[in-house]
Amino acid sequence: MPEQLKTLYKLMTMYTLSRVDFALTNSQITNVFLDLGYTNYFNVQYTLGDLVSSELVHEEIYPDYRYYMLTDEGRKSIEALKSSLASSIRSDIDEYLRANRLEFREALATRAEYYRTTEGDYAVRCRVMEHTTALIDLTLTVPNETQAKIVSKEWKEKSQDVYAYVMRTLTQPDHIDRMMEEDLQ
Repeated sequence: MPEQLKTLYKLMTMYTLSRVDFALTNSQITNVFLDLGYTNYFNVQYTLGDLVSSELVHEEIYPDYRYYMLTDEGRKSIEALKSSLASSIRSDIDEYLRANRLEFREALATRAEYYRTTEGDYAVRCRVMEHTTALIDLTLTVPNETQAKIVSKEWKEKSQDVYAYVMRTLTQPDHIDRMMEEDLQ
């Protein structure tokens, strides 16, 4: 790949990450460029790897996905260089992100990752995030990796229902009334 294209793809990737206030997954970043017709999958992967190794982008790796966000150095770099990225490209990226923002946020709001414990079973950490704050952070222990994968997948589908159930159950009016009476005594 010619050096000029490498630079362009790096600028486009950093610009994309600078336009959101949350991390993006590998597939979300890839989809931006594929859907807009700017490049292919392999060029995006190469660019991400290069940005991570040069410490302009931070990568978080989980069993089922990878998240990417700009480092402070990456943010400074794109601020200094974004004017060298064509306004039509910036506009395309901005429009794409605007159209897909809610979908991107929802995908990132629910996180589930699993790991093997020292006892030999698996712990599944299930979270619902709002920006960097966990609204719910629940760790479940299951006996095997198959169940860990199932819990991770189901959490992504049913986390809103679980969160609503927990909140409803723990904040029922009779619980609140009982606590207030205990506080008054």
